[in-house]
Amino acid sequence: MTEEVKSEELEVAKAEDVSLEVVEKTIDEVVAQNEAVTAENESLKKEASVASEELAAIKADLEEIKAKQAAPTFISKTGDKQDMESRDLFKTFIKEGAEGLRTKGTDLQISTDAQGGYALPEELRQEIIRIQHEVSPMRQVCSIAQAATTDVKQLVSTGDAASGWVGETDSRAQTNSPELAQRTATFGEVYARPRVYQHLIEDGFFNVEDWLLSEVARQFSEAEGVAFLSGNGTNKPVGILNGLTLTADAAANDANGTYEVLNTGVNNALGSTDAGIIEFLRTVVKSVKTPYLPNCRWMMNRATHQALVNLKNSDGEYFLQRDLTQAAATSLFGHSVIINEDMDDIDEAAASAPIMFGDFQRAFQIIDRVDVSVLRDPYTNPGSVMFYSRKRVGSMVLDAQAMKVVGVTHA
Repeated sequence: MTEEVKSEELEVAKAEDVSLEVVEKTIDEVVAQNEAVTAENESLKKEASVASEELAAIKADLEEIKAKQAAPTFISKTGDKQDMESRDLFKTFIKEGAEGLRTKGTDLQISTDAQGGYALPEELRQEIIRIQHEVSPMRQVCSIAQAATTDVKQLVSTGDAASGWVGETDSRAQTNSPELAQRTATFGEVYARPRVYQHLIEDGFFNVEDWLLSEVARQFSEAEGVAFLSGNGTNKPVGILNGLTLTADAAANDANGTYEVLNTGVNNALGSTDAGIIEFLRTVVKSVKTPYLPNCRWMMNRATHQALVNLKNSDGEYFLQRDLTQAAATSLFGHSVIINEDMDDIDEAAASAPIMFGDFQRAFQIIDRVDVSVLRDPYTNPGSVMFYSRKRVGSMVLDAQAMKVVGVTHA
């Protein structure tokens, strides 16, 4: 009996050992599966995270595109058609101010400074610059640039690298190297304040926005034109003639950025005789280095130009105009003449600079700093609206060798 019990216990133990092995194996399999699932979940989690980031970026792009489509278009990229929506908004601003724009639900597109100014749409700002280009002789011929800051500097090479010939075994002396001079632009703020009566705006007797653009352009051009010639750098750009001594010949100064002055040697005149004046002008041309000549131009006012047209030779014939059916002396020695009424007369009360000759693109640069902004002021003078328009503009000498200035001494 005892042996039978022991035999049964042994069978039970063996069965229990088999069951434990199965359970242990099963547990190991479950653990392995859980680890595999966990690893797979981590991978899926990372993929899901990356996908979420990509979807978020795509959504942001879509929101930006949607916002751009909903917003008024202020910039005409193609230039093939007029941006009517921009002009309509600008017309609303002129007639009704910022509140009129907000009434149209466009307050998010209004660029307003601390004084309530309205930044002109890019298209309109460029139109003002274009009108200036048409009426401003300096903007026609000088280099034009745009800058995002007033800290504008330009490095200019002012020297030549020396070289020489040597034999195969000769010693080589050290040669000079070009020197670099730094030019710094000087800026000022130019403003215009045209005024129009309120009833003209309300009744629409004329195109107010076109009038405003042309009037602002005209006033800007008049102020800039003088500054680009004789500005001293105090709240205005530095002009071409700034720092020049006109009473005697003076060489160009590359380091300081001043141009060469060629004095006529005759008080209150370009020369003592008509033939002498022609020879003097020929000397001016010859004083310019050959590489500059292809782009050189003359600049003078109409009175000076007329004085040159009136020059006659010993036979009584006009030097500069033999055919009365042609425009009078549109060029001198093959170089075109630019009329600039801001230039000095020959017989000024003090030493004057009635003529300039050179490559204006190489010699001088005009730099537009910020967009034109307009402040609508219907309060200062009740019954009328003033449009305070402003922009910042600067200038600097580029190449002092590229320009010659004619000086006339006053007796």
